[in-house]
Amino acid sequence: MSKIKIHLKQHAQTSMQLENDVLKIIIDRPVAKGGGGEGLMGGQYMLTGIGGCFCSNLFAAAQARDVEIKGLTIDMTATLSDDLPKRFTDLDMDVSYESCSDESIFEKLMVIAEKGCLSMNTVKNSMAIQVKHAQKQA
Repeated sequence: MSKIKIHLKQHAQTSMQLENDVLKIIIDRPVAKGGGGEGLMGGQYMLTGIGGCFCSNLFAAAQARDVEIKGLTIDMTATLSDDLPKRFTDLDMDVSYESCSDESIFEKLMVIAEKGCLSMNTVKNSMAIQVKHAQKQA
């Protein structure tokens, strides 16, 4: 079974940093919520992951059919629960583009992208999450 792994390391008092070979991304809370405001909140990155994954699959589906899409934009709006624990209850994605070389199949491409999106499939179908305490670092 394939796996995807990331490594997060404390960056500052309230922030974490994703470290990989290409870039560094900071995850933090807004100043108004006691954070340093150095990066997006985890929930915003979650939405970014879903939107980015969807777009990656949309572009792949378009390329496989020799369709060119330019100026693609995604506006994502997640609704927060009123009760605890806080969570997203709904997600709306508004997809638009400046041009598409075959507009007649754009809706089909969106369906293919949605079905192929690892992040979206995970959120839609839920997953087991296990949080455990690893050994103290030396």
